[in-house]
Amino acid sequence: MPHFDFKRMNRMMMIYRIVQTVLVALLVYMAINFQNLFALRGRPDQFMTSILIAIVVQLVLIYPVYRLALRDVGVEVEGSQVGLVDDQLAALRKKRLLGDLWKFCGVGFFLAFVVLAPDAKKSAGSSMILASTIFSFLLTCLMYFQSYNYCAKKRIKSA
Repeated sequence: MPHFDFKRMNRMMMIYRIVQTVLVALLVYMAINFQNLFALRGRPDQFMTSILIAIVVQLVLIYPVYRLALRDVGVEVEGSQVGLVDDQLAALRKKRLLGDLWKFCGVGFFLAFVVLAPDAKKSAGSSMILASTIFSFLLTCLMYFQSYNYCAKKRIKSA
């Protein structure tokens, strides 16, 4: 029976809880700002539309994000075994890099989408698209961190 040292995973779970708190605060702050912006423009219905678009995006992304978190937890559990040899550590490092690459691609997609969005003064609907993108990004990050913590707790209990 292999022995595990979950000190690193427990630290990561604590950091992810703190990050989740910050992301929720940022989500509330951005929601208030966008709600005020849409109210000032006389289009409060665009705020609810952007929220609904963000929820639909979350429904589309829930399975891939959960699978990524489950995979990352699996790599961390494998890495927390005591007495790993250099070949095993190199394989785990490669798996971690692949998971980080997927996360970087997701962040890059949302960043590019926000940066390349047209200016709100030039296009009437760009504020709604920008709000939907920012809400989707924050909710996707929250979903990843919550999925990671859930899967990690489950794997720690089973080990």
